Amino acid sequence: MMIQRQTLGLIITLAVASVGCQKNEIAPTSTETETASKLKASTTAAAVSVNNYVNTSTYINSGFSFLNPSQVNKNRQAIGGSAYTEVYGFNIPEENRVRGIRWNSDDETTAIWRPQGIAGFTKDGVRYLLVSWYARNNAEHKGSRITLIDISPSSSTYLTYRHILLVQPDIPSGTTSHTQYGTYAPLKVHAGGIAYFKGKIYLSSTNLGVRVFDLDKIIEVSTGDDTSEKCGKDANGNLYAFNYRYILPQIGYQKINNASPFSTIQVNDEGTQFWTGQYYAGSADAAIVPQVFGFPIDTDGKLQNSGIVTVTPKNSLFTDNHAHGIQGVFRKGNRTWLSCTGSPSNSYGSNARLARYSDGADDTVRYRWPYGAESLYYEATYGYLWSLTEFEPNAGAQNGSQVNRCIFAVDFSKYEWSILTG
Repeated sequence: MMIQRQTLGLIITLAVASVGCQKNEIAPTSTETETASKLKASTTAAAVSVNNYVNTSTYINSGFSFLNPSQVNKNRQAIGGSAYTEVYGFNIPEENRVRGIRWNSDDETTAIWRPQGIAGFTKDGVRYLLVSWYARNNAEHKGSRITLIDISPSSSTYLTYRHILLVQPDIPSGTTSHTQYGTYAPLKVHAGGIAYFKGKIYLSSTNLGVRVFDLDKIIEVSTGDDTSEKCGKDANGNLYAFNYRYILPQIGYQKINNASPFSTIQVNDEGTQFWTGQYYAGSADAAIVPQVFGFPIDTDGKLQNSGIVTVTPKNSLFTDNHAHGIQGVFRKGNRTWLSCTGSPSNSYGSNARLARYSDGADDTVRYRWPYGAESLYYEATYGYLWSLTEFEPNAGAQNGSQVNRCIFAVDFSKYEWSILTG
């Protein structure tokens, strides 16, 4: 087993795997077929391929007015400073921490939404984070959403944020949980990861591939108590979205073959590829070999069907040295960073690890990582590696009634060149 020496001389005990959210999607749309159950590995590997981009934007081509992120009114206040260190299972060594954010009390404790993906961008001098969530329990019919957060300390709206409902054009049949009008409907997917590239969001869709959204096509809709169980455009032209003020419509998708389930997505450091990862729990799927895939993209962000890279990272924490529990990926050069959950042993209250894998290596280099950690996003300008944790109180196997949910950033250089001992 490999171990990594922290700068304070602490030796981290590492072992095996299996807590974390299941990467299943809900009620896939009829035109973009996705299986509802977790995929199992095939006995014979088929070649990975990418279908041509499908434009789905015709449903918003007329009758809508669009906004961009700077025009969105952010109505919620996050907590900054050192507050993130107070959540359950936050075990990052103090010298590696650079930023931390906690949601307001409603969002850090809600059981009907869970955060998953993270990305970021800068517009008009303001730095933003984007976080994807999926709905669950009695809100499952609301699908998925993203959150736009201002993280620029000099901004007048610093640490304020707004939830935006994701929608798509396929109207579900037999809707009983809400009033469904025409034109658009909730996007009921797991929203396990998001990437940002040239003004667009790329959402990993568990069994489909990638769904695409244009951040310059945010739409304002009607709000009020009487809209809380309505979605779509009614006969009078009124727009509804479960009392959300804004929606972000899907504009297209690309189906990826023989590389699912897609638990996460992120653009590489060079800005030339999207990298996806496969989530399989280490205990239930010990014989399955998870992989990560790099898909070349053109200047418009479309995935190309040539030059696809497949990496099979090794991780001796897991059965047969497979890298199970992949919640997030980031790729730079010939190395991949993996946010993995599922070890049966605790490291300062967490069974997650950040694992660094060099192509062709026999194992990963591993670091302490917070309990319930999800996707990864690298903010190159500042050298920050961002991630987030997902669990509300009384949700994870370990956190009991304690809050686990936060957003955080570490000094990426501390995880890029560290030396192993063993």
